Amino acid sequence: MDDLEILKNIFIFSSFGADGLAQLRDLSTAESYRKGASLFWEGDRPEWLWIVKTGKVKVFKQSASGKETILRIVHAGEVFGELALFDGRPYPDSAKAMESCEVLRLPRTEFLRLVREHPTVSFEILLELSARLREAQETIQALAVERVEKRIATLLLKLADRMGRGEGEAVRIPVNLTRQDVADMVGSTVETSIRILSRLAKDGVIETKGKTIYIRDMERLAAIPDEVL
Repeated sequence: MDDLEILKNIFIFSSFGADGLAQLRDLSTAESYRKGASLFWEGDRPEWLWIVKTGKVKVFKQSASGKETILRIVHAGEVFGELALFDGRPYPDSAKAMESCEVLRLPRTEFLRLVREHPTVSFEILLELSARLREAQETIQALAVERVEKRIATLLLKLADRMGRGEGEAVRIPVNLTRQDVADMVGSTVETSIRILSRLAKDGVIETKGKTIYIRDMERLAAIPDEVL
């Protein structure tokens, strides 16, 4: 998929015509990152709007002890880093390549100009940020009241909805997730995540092959209760 096709399919630029998308492409620069490479760190100046072209990027917070909490996995055709562009304050989180990836970077000055010149972009961004805020609120609530098994089930269902690929009777989550990654995304320990994933696999709800997870029974996964019955 070329750059124009990528930009055309991005929600916040959906109102742009061919000329606008071509201008957007010409203003962007492409960069490649190897797996594990940092794109930016919390506290860096927000100079770019980031667009994933290929591969996947994780956005995360890191504690003083080095523990990561993954906030979001960004895949091809999605943007990130946009929130800090509006107020000019440092990035509130960090971003790192989960696998070899290619991104497009749009300078902050050009992004803000586009927002001023195209009111529909502002509205689309508002919708996107509202969805992110709602998801963050749901995550906070889940961390407070849901048991870990339910949080892992919800995570797998969300990933399947956003990027899942059907393979036979299963749905493959096309991102290599370590047990530590899962723990970091649901606010658990790696030992607990290993135990729960192993139990779900034993029960036939999921299947794991290395770092790849296949959901074999969506209904049972969705039916896992919030509390122990």
